[in-house]
Amino acid sequence: MAVSDGEILDEAEYAEMQEFSAKIYDLAKSLNLSSESGESILSDLKNLKSLVQYKAPGNKINDLAEKAKWAIIKATGYEVAPLNWPDNANGQSLYLQNCVQCHGPKGAGNGSLANGLKPAPANFLNDSLMADLSPFEAYNTVKLGVEGTAMRAFTELTDKEAWDLAFYVKSLRFQKQKTDSVSLKKIIDQEYGNISLKDVATLSDNELLNKLGSDIQGQKKLKALRIFSPSGKLSQSSLTIARDYLHQALSSYKNGNKNEARQKALAAYLEGIEPVEVRLKANDPEFTSQLEQKMMDVRQAIEQGKNTNEVENKINKALSKIGTAEKMMNDEKLNYWLSFFLAASIMLREGLEAFLIIALILALIRSTPGAKKALTYIHGGWIIAILMGVAGWFLSDWIIDISGQNREVMEGMISLIAVIVLAFVGFWLHNHSHSKKWKGFIEKKVGAQLKEERMIGLAFFSFMVVFREAFESILFLQAIGLETQTGDQSSIGFGVLAAFVLIALLAFLFLKYSKKIPVRQLFRYSSWVITLLAVILIGKGIHAIQEAGWISITGFSFFPKIEWLGVYPTSETLVGQLILFTLLLILYFISNHKNKATINLG
Repeated sequence: MAVSDGEILDEAEYAEMQEFSAKIYDLAKSLNLSSESGESILSDLKNLKSLVQYKAPGNKINDLAEKAKWAIIKATGYEVAPLNWPDNANGQSLYLQNCVQCHGPKGAGNGSLANGLKPAPANFLNDSLMADLSPFEAYNTVKLGVEGTAMRAFTELTDKEAWDLAFYVKSLRFQKQKTDSVSLKKIIDQEYGNISLKDVATLSDNELLNKLGSDIQGQKKLKALRIFSPSGKLSQSSLTIARDYLHQALSSYKNGNKNEARQKALAAYLEGIEPVEVRLKANDPEFTSQLEQKMMDVRQAIEQGKNTNEVENKINKALSKIGTAEKMMNDEKLNYWLSFFLAASIMLREGLEAFLIIALILALIRSTPGAKKALTYIHGGWIIAILMGVAGWFLSDWIIDISGQNREVMEGMISLIAVIVLAFVGFWLHNHSHSKKWKGFIEKKVGAQLKEERMIGLAFFSFMVVFREAFESILFLQAIGLETQTGDQSSIGFGVLAAFVLIALLAFLFLKYSKKIPVRQLFRYSSWVITLLAVILIGKGIHAIQEAGWISITGFSFFPKIEWLGVYPTSETLVGQLILFTLLLILYFISNHKNKATINLG
C-alpha cells in the first residue's frame, strides 16, 4: 500500500515504514545479542532500512523482515506459542468483556462504538484479512495495541488470557460456518501430535493449509484446529514442553550459552515434568523418581560445564524417560469384550428385575376382579421411566463431555459413587430380594392401591420400580464407559442390546414356563459380576483421584500393575479393593444366611 514499482503510493504509509525500520535497528542494537547472532541480525536490519529507503519491491522487504523476526525470536528466547492449548471458552468470555463494543458480538466490526472510528475496527469474519493473520500476530495486537487507532494495549491481561483471546478471535470466522462438532473433535484428537501447538499459534490459516493440504479434508482439519482444542491432552502437552525445552537447552549449550541452557533445563522440569508428577507417581512411583533424577543429571552436567557430548548423552537419557512417561500417561482401559460382558451383565440384571416386578404387578391386577382398567396406568408408568432413563443417559453423557478440565477427579468420583450404589443398594437390596419377599411386598403395595382405586399411585409405583433400575444402569454404564477405550465404546451399546434381546427371550419363557426359569441362579451369577465390577471401579476411582493429587500415594515397586482390572502398585488402591471385597463377601454371606432362614421358616 506504500510503494509500487519504485513509486510512492501513500506518503504516510511510506514515512511509517521508514520510521519503523530505523526504530527496529536501534532496538536491536540495545539488546546486546551474542556476537555471532547479533551481527547477523544487525546486518539484516541494516539491509532492511536500505530496502525501504530505495523503495524495493514489497516481497523482498517482507522476506527479509520475516528472516530477521525469527532470528530475533530465536536469539532472545521469546515465547511465540502458549505452553498449553488455549481455552476458547475463556477467550469468548474475555472477548465479551473487552472487545464486543467495537468489534461486535459476532466479530463483524459492527459494535456499538464502531461508528465514526477511523480506521474502522477489524472485521474478524473477513476471510481475506483473517486467512493471513496468525494467532501470534493477534496475541501481539492484544498485548501491544495498534498505535494511532482505537485499539489499545490490554496490558492488564496475563499471557495466558491474551492467548485465549487471540485463539478465540481466530475461531470466529469458522464458527459462522455450519459445524459438525463431533467429527471435528475427532479430527483434532487425531491431528494432535501430527502438528505442534507452536505451528498452530505462529502460522496463518493459509500457511497451515500448506501443511495440512488444501483439499476438503485439509479445510476440515484447519477448522478443527481453530475451533477446538484436543480433549484430555494437557498432560501429554506438558511432557512435550519438557522435550522442547531440553532440545533448546542442548542447542544453547552447543552455542556456548551456558546460562540460557541452564534456564531451559530448569524450565523443562518445572513446566514440563512437575505439572504431571502426581499422575506419574500414581502410575509408578519408582519410575517417577528415576525421571526426576535424569532431569537433575541434565542440570548438573550443564552446571559443571561438562563437554557437549556428555551433556547431550544426559539429555538423551532424560528424553528416553519422557517417552516412557508419555506411554504411561495413556492409561490402559477396559478391553472390548470385558466392557461388553460387564455392560450386558449389568443391563441383564437391572432389566430382568424390573421386568419380574412389573410381571408380578400385572399378574396380580389380572387376578383382581374389575382392576383391568389399571393396566393402562401400569404400562404408562414403566414406559415413561424407560424414556426418562434414555434421556438421563444422554444428559449424563453431555455433562461428562463438557467437564474435561478435571476429568481425573470426575472419573474417580463417578467410579466411587457407582461402587457405593453397587455395594449398598444393588448388592444388598438385590440379595434381599427373595421371590417370596418380592411377592409379599408387591401384593401389599399394589393391593392397597387397587382397593382405593388410586390409579395415579399405581402408575407412580410402576414408574419408580423401573426408573430405579434405569438410574442404576445409567450410573454403572457411564462408569464402564469412562474406563473403556475410545474406539471400543460400541461394546457398551452392543452389550446393552444383547441384554435386551436376552431379557425379551427370558420374558417370553417366563410368561410361558415361569416355574422353570432359574431366576435365583441368574441373580446369583450377576451378584458376582457386580462384585468384580465394584472391585475394578474402586481401584480405578482411587487411582484417578490420586492422579488429581487429592489422595496421597504410597507405592509398592514389587507389585504388578494390571490396569484393566483396576490394580495399581499403591497401598491406597490395594487396601481399598481389599476392604471392599471383604465387605461384599460379608454382605453376601449375611444375605445368603437370611434367605436360607426365610426358606426354612416358610
